[in-house]
Amino acid sequence: MKLRRSIGLKTQTKKAIMIGTLALILGTTMTACGSNNNGSNNGAKDQSASSTNNTKDTGNNTATADSNTSTDTNAAPAGPDISKHVKLTWAALGDPPKDFDAVKAKLNEMANKDLNADIDFVWIGWGDLDSKYPLMLMSGQNVDMIYTAGWLGYSDNAKKGAFTELTKDMLDKYAPSAEQKLPPEAWSNATVDGKIIAVPRNFLEYQDAGLAVRGDIMSKAGVTALTNLDDVEKYLAAAKEADPKVVPFNTGASVGDYPLTSFITKKESLISVPGLPANMLLFDPLETKPQVSSVFDNADLLAAYPKIREMFQKGYINKNVLNNKTPSRDSFQSGQSALAAYGDNQFRDSYNGINAAHPDWNVSFQSFSPEGPFIKLAYDSGMMAIPSASNNKERALMFMDKFFSDPNYYMLMIYGIEGKHWEYTADKSQIEVPAGTDPSLYPKWQYPWGFGDWVGFNKPSTTDYPDYAKHVQYMSSIAKDNPYANFKPNTDSIKNEIAALNNVFIKYGGALSYGAVDPDEALKKAASELKAAGYDKVKTEIQKQLDAFTPGS
Repeated sequence: MKLRRSIGLKTQTKKAIMIGTLALILGTTMTACGSNNNGSNNGAKDQSASSTNNTKDTGNNTATADSNTSTDTNAAPAGPDISKHVKLTWAALGDPPKDFDAVKAKLNEMANKDLNADIDFVWIGWGDLDSKYPLMLMSGQNVDMIYTAGWLGYSDNAKKGAFTELTKDMLDKYAPSAEQKLPPEAWSNATVDGKIIAVPRNFLEYQDAGLAVRGDIMSKAGVTALTNLDDVEKYLAAAKEADPKVVPFNTGASVGDYPLTSFITKKESLISVPGLPANMLLFDPLETKPQVSSVFDNADLLAAYPKIREMFQKGYINKNVLNNKTPSRDSFQSGQSALAAYGDNQFRDSYNGINAAHPDWNVSFQSFSPEGPFIKLAYDSGMMAIPSASNNKERALMFMDKFFSDPNYYMLMIYGIEGKHWEYTADKSQIEVPAGTDPSLYPKWQYPWGFGDWVGFNKPSTTDYPDYAKHVQYMSSIAKDNPYANFKPNTDSIKNEIAALNNVFIKYGGALSYGAVDPDEALKKAASELKAAGYDKVKTEIQKQLDAFTPGS
């Protein structure tokens, strides 16, 4: 699956273009699928009732929302009425894994028993995200749960009335475990115009992503690490020489692959302005006075485009990059690409399979920004919301709460069925894939991405790539808070310009990042179209609000 949560372009259809446009935001702020966390909840210290690490008593508490804590056996049962059987529809991103039907059957067995509910799924493929996701929210389709995040425009959707407000009474009654375990900062990040609109995750992620490379090709290229575009070009040239039939970087803008511009965006810790389409405007939250920029006027990105264009023209990047539906990681694993873009936890879960199939490759992970900076992404980088059209809001919230109160729900959706897709090691400190099991039947980290007690329920895996734990510890030691985590600009006065600008970004953004167009010509054409669409007005308004925002508020 992939978040992930990021720029791309497809010249023929806008559908694939928008997902490609998400590639740069994934290159800057990707969440669920390309980041890590330190396994701790840094905001929990402000809670007197419970910290997010206090999870030892939750294992068998499968009916927290319904429990009657009174010692009076004659008292009337407390909690919600679940006597009516309901079907809850979960809108899931990506494509279902091979064994999903078996996992779904197990989930329904549990939900029927605990909540008198069936769980159904509708899937929104990555290539359809920009068209189907907003349509689902605004059409009134009866969906009860849907993933949302800053990179998916949750603030803007919330202001349009797409999501149900989660009041204090609702949380008290239907989601007490989530309410107790999530720190104040998390609820603050999930708040728009004073209203909580989603259930956030309970951990802070760090931005990291990079490239999977082959050690045998690294040796031929005479490089020991890929730290910049020059290193990448040497590597791709060696790969092309070793096997002219293979495209060295067989990637896809329309499936959200990280572009090579991530070497710039990651090192400069650029993130997308919340509430705007992904990657429309960028800023560095670690700067004292951050300045708004975009893919059309960031000096370092402008300097990178000619180099990437040169690689494209030499055949190092596939000619169909703008509409290719196969992620580079899939092409890499099948031997059809010498380079692959990964979030580091994606690589963690793929390493053993690649190494077993190709032991002579000596595969390793090269971070786009090995020395940081790493930003602690806001809690709103992964959340679950209840669409306003839901007919079963209370039961949906109760279901979400299960992922905070019962590890069985969490482990099932992330890892699959115990004994079939995974099992504990003897000391129960780690999980592993049973001998003889194909891990592709239910790859790890399916769902839930954005909610549930990660801190208390998650387990490390025996298949993690070497030094992964050390890498996470290192990121934890230098990761910085995002002082602009609660920055949510008001776009009412510029909404028409934003809509017009989005078309320009879709048209040119991804093509520049993947080298598919001549940068001089594309930038010249884009400049006039940006001006006509109101780029200066939007940039000025966002900069004004950014300047007025108090960091850390």
